[in-house]
Amino acid sequence: MKRLFTIYFVLIVLFFLTGCAGVREFFGDIANKFLEKNSEKTPGVTKVLPASDYLEKASEHEKNDELQTALFYLQIAGTLDPDSTKIHEKIASLKSAIDHKTGQHFTTGVTFYKTRRFEDARKQFLTTLRYSPGHKEALDYLKNRLHPKEYRTYKVKDKDTLKDISEKFYKDPSKDVLIAYFNNLKTGSEPVSGTILELPTLGSEFNRPPIDISAELTKAENLLKEKRYPEVLRVSEKILEYDRLNQKASDLKNAAYYQIGLELSGQENYPEAIKSFKKVTPEYQGVEEAIQQAINKELLKAEHLLKQKQYEQALAVAGEILDYDKSNTAAQNLINTAFCQQARNLIIRKNYTEALHFLSKADPECDCVKKTISDVYTAKKKQAEVHYLNGVKHFLNEELQSAITEWEKALALNPEHKKAKKNINNARSLLEKLKKVK
Repeated sequence: MKRLFTIYFVLIVLFFLTGCAGVREFFGDIANKFLEKNSEKTPGVTKVLPASDYLEKASEHEKNDELQTALFYLQIAGTLDPDSTKIHEKIASLKSAIDHKTGQHFTTGVTFYKTRRFEDARKQFLTTLRYSPGHKEALDYLKNRLHPKEYRTYKVKDKDTLKDISEKFYKDPSKDVLIAYFNNLKTGSEPVSGTILELPTLGSEFNRPPIDISAELTKAENLLKEKRYPEVLRVSEKILEYDRLNQKASDLKNAAYYQIGLELSGQENYPEAIKSFKKVTPEYQGVEEAIQQAINKELLKAEHLLKQKQYEQALAVAGEILDYDKSNTAAQNLINTAFCQQARNLIIRKNYTEALHFLSKADPECDCVKKTISDVYTAKKKQAEVHYLNGVKHFLNEELQSAITEWEKALALNPEHKKAKKNINNARSLLEKLKKVK
């Protein structure tokens, strides 16, 4: 809930500080929809998408040259992860790109205007507004120097807002700033019912490509009935490009990914099924259960591999499960067990160093790991004692160098073996004396 409040607070700040009425409405609408969506959830179970989701959305919009929308999603990501230097660098970089493109198109527009290429100038100023909706100089050129060729009139109805009118005529609520400017309305004010507004005709370079959302939704619904899920995704994502808050399109997208996940589960391709399920919003009915069922199937697979002593494969499957569900204790226990079993096999082969290396990858608080580590050191001490006694035998047989070698092995396994240290020094001293005698 605290993260949700933080996001809402930032949206409110953006709402009031943005210089463009259209952008303020845009942010305000996003904030309201965001809150409405979360308020419908069960109290105490509010979920907020991670910063990575908003970074992905920002990247998609940036690729489509929708820089203001990309910036919006980056700012949400920055709120969710305020300590991320990378996100703040991206925000600064995108703001710089917006300023650069805004200045570039405005300067080009002025050049065209001065050379009396008025239509070209008009296109450049409209494009300037696309990157910076509240650009006062571009608005001034469009209203006072480059009069639109055509106007449409509209009589304001009761409860009409500029945003509603802009959405209706331009398919974009952020263009309400144009309506306000061309009709001498104060920034942030709403028109009085019965007022006749003049709506300038805009060029295609400023409008988004036309799309019949109703027809596309019907098309996606029919494709879903025909179980043509990849095509459902294509159509629903196309709709969401132009209306990112379209609930029906979101539902269709969720349904397609959910059904694809079920098909993959039926094919026992659980890793890919989980990936598909993860693309569905967590609130979608049945998806959490489907993910858990797929994870349980993968756990059974990992347990079977462990019984077959196929440790690397078992670890890989369990690791994938933790990628999907970091708190999955069964997968973590399986990983610990695999490392313990590998270490015990190495103890039998007296490969203590490698055994400890495997155990270092496991959870040090796990009882199995603690016990196995203890067994490694116990085995090392026992083996050290074997080498010590071998050294004593060699010493009694006057094989001083062989005795030293055995005692050195004992020390390597048990550095605290005092008798081995003392005997090595005595044996080396005797060797020196024997060399002098010879």
